[in-house]
Amino acid sequence: MAGGHMRHPNSINLLTYWNAKRGKRPFPARRDIEPADISKYLPHVLIGELGHDGTWCFRLAGTALCALAGQELKGLPIAGLWLAEGRRNFSSILKAAQEGAPAILSLDGLSQGGRVLQAEAVFMPLAAGDPRGAMTCDRIFGAISVFDTPYWVGSDALQGFSTTGFKLFDPARPNPFLVNRPEIAMPALPDATKRKRNIRGFSRRNLILIDGGRKE
Repeated sequence: MAGGHMRHPNSINLLTYWNAKRGKRPFPARRDIEPADISKYLPHVLIGELGHDGTWCFRLAGTALCALAGQELKGLPIAGLWLAEGRRNFSSILKAAQEGAPAILSLDGLSQGGRVLQAEAVFMPLAAGDPRGAMTCDRIFGAISVFDTPYWVGSDALQGFSTTGFKLFDPARPNPFLVNRPEIAMPALPDATKRKRNIRGFSRRNLILIDGGRKE
C-alpha cells in the first residue's frame, strides 16, 4: 500500500459499514449485513465460513471474484486463491481477523499467463448466530478489489495472490481507521517471467473443495 495506507474505496467503505453495524459489540452478526446496503460492492464481496476441519471456505463469492479466478468459488477454500508459498501466512492473518482484528492486505496477483495485477483485500469477523449471546466468529465478511482492472481479467485466470503487506485494525480504539497498527511489509511476488516456466504445470488442484468444510 502506498504510504502504508488503504487506497481502495471498497475497503474503506466496507470497513466503515462493518464498524457501524457492530455498534458496541466486538463484531456484527451475519444477519446485520444487508446486501441492499452494499449493493455496489457485491461483485467483490465474499462471505467465508469456518468448516469443522478449521478450513475457511467461500460461502458466498461475488461475480468479480469468480471471474478473476476463472471459476465458481462457492465451497472452495479461500486460501486456494493464494500462491502455495503464501497460504500459511494468509491463514495466520485470517486467524487474527477471526479473533476480532479486521485485516487489510496488499496483494499482487499472478495470472496463469504470467501477467501481474495489484489488488487489496479486507477481512472482517462476523458471528453466524444470535448477537445477544456469546459471540463466536465463524464467518468472515470481506472483499477483494483489483486496482485498474486489466483488460485480460476474465480471460486469463488467476494463478494466485501474494500478500505484499497487511494491517490489523484494533476495533477497541476510538477510531480504528485513523489509529491503527502499522502495516507489515512482506516479500513481493517473484518476478513473473521467472514463474512462467511453472505455469503449464498449474492445475485447479490448489482450489479443490476440502472435505469436512462447508455444510448446508
